[in-house]
Amino acid sequence: MSNREPSQYEQVQHIFRELVGGEPAVTIRAPGVVQLLGDELVASDSWLLGGTIEPSVWLAAAPTADHRVTIHALNRGETAAFQLPHLELFASSVGGNWINYPMGAAWALQKAGQPLVGLDVVLVSDLPQGVGLGSSAAVVLAFVRAWEALAGFALDPLSRAHLAHKTESEYVGVLADLTTPFLAAASRANQLTLLDGRTFTHQLLPFPPNVSLLLVDSGERELTAVLRERDRECGVATAVLRQHLPHIQTLRDVPPDELELLGHHLTDTLRRRATHVVGECARVQEAATDLRTGDVAALGRLLRQSHLSLRDNYEASNPALDLLAATAWATPGCLGARLGSNGFLQVLVADESVTQVIAQLNEVFVGEYGRTPPSLVTKFTDGAGSVSVSDML
Repeated sequence: MSNREPSQYEQVQHIFRELVGGEPAVTIRAPGVVQLLGDELVASDSWLLGGTIEPSVWLAAAPTADHRVTIHALNRGETAAFQLPHLELFASSVGGNWINYPMGAAWALQKAGQPLVGLDVVLVSDLPQGVGLGSSAAVVLAFVRAWEALAGFALDPLSRAHLAHKTESEYVGVLADLTTPFLAAASRANQLTLLDGRTFTHQLLPFPPNVSLLLVDSGERELTAVLRERDRECGVATAVLRQHLPHIQTLRDVPPDELELLGHHLTDTLRRRATHVVGECARVQEAATDLRTGDVAALGRLLRQSHLSLRDNYEASNPALDLLAATAWATPGCLGARLGSNGFLQVLVADESVTQVIAQLNEVFVGEYGRTPPSLVTKFTDGAGSVSVSDML
């Protein structure tokens, strides 16, 4: 594990002893999520390739004799509490609504018939919020895993993901998909998860331990509305193609040769949208093969192809991301780069070249935009679960 993780583990343990007293009964780590390929195709039930990263939500907890849940949120400098089983939404005027996520986790577990216990909790995070790395899903999964450990039940990754999705979409009332919490629940260290977005079956694929993931924040956040419009356009393209291919449910079911034959029935815009989706489905499958054979260079080429298609066919990039991507591709040690969620560029970098790649990206970006883009270097790690002292060694 990284140097950051033991310090977070030690911090949450130490603060628990100070604020609550005694030793925590369980310590949970719930990581952030990245999706390397296919993340924009959720509405098409496509395949995607992703994993969990080092920045995480950390939770130390112990059961209480009553049904009160008390949470010390260190990043916010706030303490909040609620009583089981009565779970009313907190209004945003009462110190913000962050408490709705753990309350929602309790609500969803109760709806699923799981037993709960009161908790004393210390919560701390080094996972950036609001930038598409799954911070809210991580909070929910941290509490789900804590209640599993302390209330004596066990769930599978898909059940955990459904609970997190239910919490966000039904209790908190925000737009959420199932893929992010599933990856957060199912992923493993030094592996990527190949997820079938229709069946939610998955495979774990080996990822080279000497390659790092560099996340570079372009600062652009306007792509969410663009992707919603692309989902709508893909639905229209599917309806047109279904007149000729009645068996298809989404564009994922359209083979490349059939799109080539039938593409003239689509407008130029819809044809380009469909070209990206059909091509991305193929790229995800090719990437899985490359990972199985250890061909990280081929995986990197697929990331570049994906970015170019997102730029030209899907029109879902922007000049800042395109500049970062082109710079990364031209820098020795970069194995591949593609735009990610919410304005991040995702770069695969040989470990020995990380410093040079960051320096080159910073130099070019400062020259164009006058500021240094925030960046984060990470490895692919285990999904949400309990952590012990031995894990830190």
